Amino acid sequence: MKMRLLVVALCLLFLFLHLYSVSALNSDGLALLSFMSHWTFVPPRINSTWIPSHSTPCSWEGVQCDTATRRVVSLNLSYYHIPGQLRPEIANCTQLKDLDLSYNYFTGQIPHSFNNLHKLTLLDLSINLLTGSIPTSIGNMTQLRYLYLQNNTLSGTIPSTIGNCTQLQELFLNFNQFQGVIPHTLNTNLLRFDVAGNKLTGTIPFGSSSGCQNLLFLDISFNFFSGGIPSAIGNCTSLSQFAAVRCNLVGTIPSSIGLLTKLSILHLPENHLSGKIPPEIELQLGGNLFGGRIPRSVGALQNLIYGLNLSSNGLMGDIPVEIGKLKTLQMLDLSQNNLTGSIQVLDELPSLVQINISYNSFQVVRHPMVWFAPKAAAI
Repeated sequence: MKMRLLVVALCLLFLFLHLYSVSALNSDGLALLSFMSHWTFVPPRINSTWIPSHSTPCSWEGVQCDTATRRVVSLNLSYYHIPGQLRPEIANCTQLKDLDLSYNYFTGQIPHSFNNLHKLTLLDLSINLLTGSIPTSIGNMTQLRYLYLQNNTLSGTIPSTIGNCTQLQELFLNFNQFQGVIPHTLNTNLLRFDVAGNKLTGTIPFGSSSGCQNLLFLDISFNFFSGGIPSAIGNCTSLSQFAAVRCNLVGTIPSSIGLLTKLSILHLPENHLSGKIPPEIELQLGGNLFGGRIPRSVGALQNLIYGLNLSSNGLMGDIPVEIGKLKTLQMLDLSQNNLTGSIQVLDELPSLVQINISYNSFQVVRHPMVWFAPKAAAI
């Protein structure tokens, strides 16, 4: 009888010690374990290091802690291909500064509890299976600098409260199902903004009340905007890359784009732009309704490294000799226009590797398809 009581006592003691060891894990660790419990598959490296008996999760795979407080400040589970739900328990790690869950299979909505993450500077939920809308409480993350939500199935409108994130530098919302307009409240610290591949409407706000003097990269392609490119785009004086492919633009290209002296990539194909090409600018302008001559000021685009696409317009006249100044140009497409004269100037382009001047009326072109420069190949 005494032996039986001793065995029971020992069992209770071991159970108590086990429960004590589990309960000794701090609140951040418990939050992460709760998050993991909703995964349908746990990657081996996580399974082998996320040990409940630890006092903190600081040695766990993908986790970084503050050395003094032992609180979690970074969680990086990128590229683990984890299937599971995005859970609100993560927000219990209130000291988080970096949260990267990209390239997984997380489902569900962005939890409203994320507004508790006041210290968050990076939130990357890109390349997942998330649905729903961006919570308006996103505006409470006032320290946020980098927000990546691209390649999900998010919908609804872009909340105007995102303008409260005054430190935000990069905002990538591309390839979702967002509707409505681009908020005018976006802050002036924004460096990179991408909303390509959504269902956005309205006018392009950049250059007006939104402020864009620091903007370096802007991609609004594959949307349903109305109107044209605002002349105020010339206020975005730091802009180096601007893409607006197939987004229903009409009207002319404003000459104010010539104020963008740092612009190196301009993609505007498959719109309804018309008129003449402003002598201040060019780049990817194929498939529009331009007419007139190629402006001689094209030679000023000496920062142009990759491509010059003027195909499928109504251009006429000679290729200006100034095009020979584009010594770094690698791709040139002048096909399907009404150009005439000589192509001798193309010998002045030493970096050219791809060229298409087919379906014009050049004097020396005998082949109906493509002329090959010494280093060039057909495109």
